[in-house]
Amino acid sequence: MSTDGKIAPGNHKGREFSQYMKPQHEQILHEIRASVDAIIIGVNTVLADNPSLTVRKTKGKNPIRVILDSKAQTPITSKILNTKNASTIIAVTKDAPKNRVEKIKNKNVDIIYSSNPKKVELKEVMTELSKRGIKRVLVEGGGETRWSFFEQKLVNELFVWIMPTIWGGRDAPTLVEGTGFLKAKDAVNLEFKSIKQVEEILIVWFDVKPHIPLLL
Repeated sequence: MSTDGKIAPGNHKGREFSQYMKPQHEQILHEIRASVDAIIIGVNTVLADNPSLTVRKTKGKNPIRVILDSKAQTPITSKILNTKNASTIIAVTKDAPKNRVEKIKNKNVDIIYSSNPKKVELKEVMTELSKRGIKRVLVEGGGETRWSFFEQKLVNELFVWIMPTIWGGRDAPTLVEGTGFLKAKDAVNLEFKSIKQVEEILIVWFDVKPHIPLLL
């Protein structure tokens, strides 16, 4: 994020931040990806940035990509659905358009159906992932998805990349979006863990208090 907490400019194009990323930053990110069993993002990140979410800058396995996509909006042409050496799971609601779901299924993608017809229930998704042997998950974004995990107390650890720049903009998305907590007693408390400077970027790690069990 920028020093003022923005994860993208007002046009929501997160790839604008890639100009700050150097090979050593990309290697660190891909090492983190290689250390987890799955990566989770929301469909808005797919629509805005079209990421592949694979491990390319270091040795290691590709994690399973999990997309929270209540209405099955993931484009058939997206990189997520057209990467041959990485598995993908898409979580949808029962009310998701059947024709879109069938097109996604034709891409050899696993589908998880949420019991809630309006939104994907995170705890159901996490329980299903646990049944599949997935124990360590990286939530890459975006801001709405991060909020959902914090709101439901599903976060153990947080790491933030702070870039020496100010973006500003009332429409620019921040690290954690959503409705937010309104009282101090409800806010998520963090415990400082470590900080490292890599070129111009600070990488800060926190533990979330209280620390929750990894498996539901």
